[in-house]
Amino acid sequence: MTTSPRPRTTTQVPHHLLIGPDTHGVTRYAGEVAGAAGALVVRDARRLDEGDHTHLHVTDRLISPDPTAAADLVEELARRVRLTVTLHDVPQPTDGPRFHARTAAYARIVRASHAWATNSWHEHALINRWSIADAHGTVIPLPIQGTTGVRADTDPHVLGVFGFIYPGKGHRQVARAAAALRRAGHPVSVRVLGDAAKNHDDEIDELLRTSRERGVPVEVAGRVPEDEVGDALRRVGVPVAAHRNVSASGSVNSWIAAGRRPLVRDGAYAREMAALRPGTLTLFDDSTLVPRLEEALRSPGSTWIEPGTDLGPRLEDTAAAYRSWWASVAG
Repeated sequence: MTTSPRPRTTTQVPHHLLIGPDTHGVTRYAGEVAGAAGALVVRDARRLDEGDHTHLHVTDRLISPDPTAAADLVEELARRVRLTVTLHDVPQPTDGPRFHARTAAYARIVRASHAWATNSWHEHALINRWSIADAHGTVIPLPIQGTTGVRADTDPHVLGVFGFIYPGKGHRQVARAAAALRRAGHPVSVRVLGDAAKNHDDEIDELLRTSRERGVPVEVAGRVPEDEVGDALRRVGVPVAAHRNVSASGSVNSWIAAGRRPLVRDGAYAREMAALRPGTLTLFDDSTLVPRLEEALRSPGSTWIEPGTDLGPRLEDTAAAYRSWWASVAG
């Protein structure tokens, strides 16, 4: 089935093809951008007319568990429509055995698309380094929808980690740091706000087992309903984002949107975001996590963003950046 013919202009906002459930962060974000940009949302690619300018937010795992099959489907779509893409979850060596298949898939997706974007220069550099050298995309940072100055009573000795549980997300490191703090006399515990990522249920069992061995209380709260996320993030004593293989982080942005200034593992992406939004992150490395946590426990005000801090870009800024970019590649 196809839609009725529509007049086209070079500055027309492209249709947004949404793939996957709305509970997935990439799909949810794609819908938010579409709404803010005034785009028509399409859930079934068969409803797109030949030659339609179409935008797709891409992570291979949303399209297919097989990166090669995901690239096949994107190439097939690009033969029918004029495709622009935003690349998410870009490949990097910490992907493990799937790394080479993913880099090849993302190279094919870039070549098939009319133009491409990432959410950070860090991700753009990863694409150039590992997938396709000297390709030129644009960068449109993830927006934040939140306010500063809204504070709440906290559970002061709770270290909070938000997001899916999977290897490398940092839960184990936070538990090890909590053990060191408890040995130093701080009665801390760890609260995990999130559930296991697909096929990683064993990570919860392993986290709980090793934490018990270290004498660290760990609470796994499971998935937090969307309308309760802000309150949950404001309730913990110290927010921590310790994941190692960050390409872009919705969980860090969620902390910021809740008015929190999280402790974030140092790296290229973290430094880029700290420069984009000064005063919203506290960086640490492996040698400084415990001292940074001790400082936060002694000075809880340091875990909140100061009123008046600029959290931009906002969603409307992001939509404007997309509209400008789509117009620039319309030829």
